Amino acid sequence: MTLGELREEVWNALARFDLALHPTPPHGHHPNFLGARRAAGHLLRTPEFQRARLILAGMDAVLKPLREEALKAGKALILPHPDRPGEFLLLKDLDPRRLKRVREAYRHGVRVDLKGQPIDMVLIGAVAVDEEGGWVGKGYGFPQAWLSVQAPFATLAHPLMVYPRLPVAPERRVDLIATPQRLIRP
Repeated sequence: MTLGELREEVWNALARFDLALHPTPPHGHHPNFLGARRAAGHLLRTPEFQRARLILAGMDAVLKPLREEALKAGKALILPHPDRPGEFLLLKDLDPRRLKRVREAYRHGVRVDLKGQPIDMVLIGAVAVDEEGGWVGKGYGFPQAWLSVQAPFATLAHPLMVYPRLPVAPERRVDLIATPQRLIRP
């Protein structure tokens, strides 16, 4: 199996069983899925999220509850610039209601360099993960392959996205995987 075939397998399954939420179809995205808010709840209760002060987060729809809760809790967020790959924006002391669409981050954020930022946690979307912490993304965009941050990486996944072991080499590792039913600590 190739990375592309694995992605198609997951996207097709989510679409076939009507488990994908906006944006649909899930193809080409880190899918938003039925139960994602419940999965986010598991991650929000972890000590890693609770102690984090600065969180680097992807812009995927599935991560919206995590970004909102981080801002509500007074945490600072770093988001990839919506129109400039490789650039990042810092948002802090922001009422989450002011960020109606994540693409508006450039209105409220300040451009920052990731080097030297005390990032405590990284939130990324996923297409497929495994019980060992293997991760496969959508194949482009955030998180960039070169992204190297010394903080725990966390993602949300529908059970159909979780494999005992990925049938391909993972693109990176994650430290926390939250599903609607459980928290996986590889």
